Amino acid sequence: MAFDPTDPVQILVIDDSMVVRELIAQYLEDGGYLLETAANGEAAWAAICQSPPDLIISDWSMPGLSGIELCRRVKSDPSLQHIYFLMLTAREDTSDRILGLDTGADEFISKPINAEELRARIRAALRVRQLTRSLMAANQRLKDQNNLLASMSLLDEETGVLNQRALTSALPGLLHQVGERPPAAVPVDENYILYYRYLSIWLLAVDHWPELEQQYGSEVLRQVVTVVARRLQSRGLPGSLVYRAAVNQFACVTLGLSPQRAYEFGHTLRQGISDYPVSLSSELSIPVTVSLGGVVVTKEHDLDPEQLLHQVQEVLSKAQTLGTNQLLLLGYEPAAGVAVG
Repeated sequence: MAFDPTDPVQILVIDDSMVVRELIAQYLEDGGYLLETAANGEAAWAAICQSPPDLIISDWSMPGLSGIELCRRVKSDPSLQHIYFLMLTAREDTSDRILGLDTGADEFISKPINAEELRARIRAALRVRQLTRSLMAANQRLKDQNNLLASMSLLDEETGVLNQRALTSALPGLLHQVGERPPAAVPVDENYILYYRYLSIWLLAVDHWPELEQQYGSEVLRQVVTVVARRLQSRGLPGSLVYRAAVNQFACVTLGLSPQRAYEFGHTLRQGISDYPVSLSSELSIPVTVSLGGVVVTKEHDLDPEQLLHQVQEVLSKAQTLGTNQLLLLGYEPAAGVAVG
C-alpha cells in the first residue's frame, strides 16, 4: 500500500484523567499531529477499530479495560499490531516492565510526564513508524509478485525470528569465519573476511512441553513461544542471531565469545525466560523454564554444519537428563559459585 511520509501523524491519547489528557495535548499542540483522546479503554478500542492511529499513548492503569489489556488486543490483531504503543506508567518494578514488553508495548514513559522526554519518544516512534510502513509496503509488493515467497521465507511466521532454514543456510558462512585473524598488514577489500576465534551456539528447549500442551493447548503454547522469542531477542548480544530450530526449541548463535563468556551469556538467556512467568492475560500466567545445551567452536574443531547441529542437540539432550532449567556447555566447567542449574 502506497503512503506519503508527509501525511499528518494520527495519535490517540488514552487516560482516565482529563488533566493528563489535556496536559499531553498541550505538550504536543505545536507538533502538527492529528490528536484524538479517549477517557477509557473501551472507548479507545472503538476508536482504534474505526480509524487506526499511527501511535497510541495509553495509561497503564484505568478502570475497565486497562492499558495493558488494550495493548494486548492491539498487538494480537494482525491488522493493528504495527501501531506503535507507548505506555504511560508510574510503575518502576522490573517485573511490570517485563509484562509490558511481553504484551507488546514498544516504549514506556514514566509519570509524572516530562514534556521534552515525551516529544523525544514520539520523534523516535515516528522514525520506527516510517521504517515499518516502508517495510510493510515493500513486503506487500514482494507478496504480490510471488505468493511462494512465504514458503521460502527465512523468518518463522509465528515468532518473527529466523527459522531452521535460515540457520542451516547461515552456518557454513559463520563456521568459515572461525579462525586466526590475518595480520594487520593485509589490505582490506571487498573480499575481506572478518575472522573470530570462537563461535558459540546455544540450543534451548522449553521444559515440560508435552505437559504444557496437554494442560493449555497448542494455541496458548504458540503465544508462549512468541514471548520466549521476544525475550531471547531482547537479551541478545550485538551480533547474536536467534533462530527457531523446532516447535519448542530455539538456537542462538554468536561469534567471538570465549567459553566463559558464552556460558555467562547462556545463563543470561536462561534467566530471561525463567525469572518471570509468561503472562498472557490477567487470568493466565504460566511459569516457563528452558534447558540449554551449548558448544563453542574454535579453529581446532573440524565440524561441518550438520555435525555441529547434531553435537549441540546431544549436549541439550544431556542437559535435559539432569532435570529442568539446566545449562550445559560442552567441555566447560563453571567456576565455583556460578549457578549451573
